Amino acid sequence: MVKKETNYNPFLEISHRGDEKVIMNTQSTKKIKNLSKELTKNNIILFIVGEPGSGKTLSEKEIEKSLPKRLEKKKIIFSSDLINELKYLSSKKTLKKKTIMFIDKFELSDIIKDEKLKKIINLIINTSKIGIGYVITCTPSTLVRLFSLSDKIKSYSKVYSVPALSLEQAKKLIISRLNIIRKKKINSVDPFTTSQIKNIWKTSKGNPRMILLLCASLYEILK
Repeated sequence: MVKKETNYNPFLEISHRGDEKVIMNTQSTKKIKNLSKELTKNNIILFIVGEPGSGKTLSEKEIEKSLPKRLEKKKIIFSSDLINELKYLSSKKTLKKKTIMFIDKFELSDIIKDEKLKKIINLIINTSKIGIGYVITCTPSTLVRLFSLSDKIKSYSKVYSVPALSLEQAKKLIISRLNIIRKKKINSVDPFTTSQIKNIWKTSKGNPRMILLLCASLYEILK
């Protein structure tokens, strides 16, 4: 049994910790680097798609880290005020510097009526023509709605679907959290068993947030 420094439950933080290693397979890393290069060269509209807790924001941050510092970067969370900001940007014929706009949680647009959302979509398309690239996170259902409202947004877009964690990746995530409270970092899932880890992974369907939530509950029982 691993001796713990505290009784702190290391799974209570369901978001990625700043000091935590990003768990991503080689294919995903390569895809993100390629998309970052394309954002640098072209004014693409990139959608990062996944269910809540799948790692959309983390993928967005990895793309941001891969972009050159010379680019202007704007980061916002979707709100109804977005339309006013886009109108302001669309009034400019050119920008002094190529800009990448990151819009997180675009699924919040689900409560907006179709007509207003169409206006936002058109503004995104128009501003992309004057030097703005977009990185937008949303759920799969939100993307389906956007594409159903506009064929143009579909033709202008690239889509990166955040992959579920494999069993091995889920294990790495769990070990990294356990090592937070260990005196010495080791490659062990103790106090969990291998069977429990497999069940957590299957139940979560590889969703990182769900993995952490399930581990947090089980850890309270086992500690």
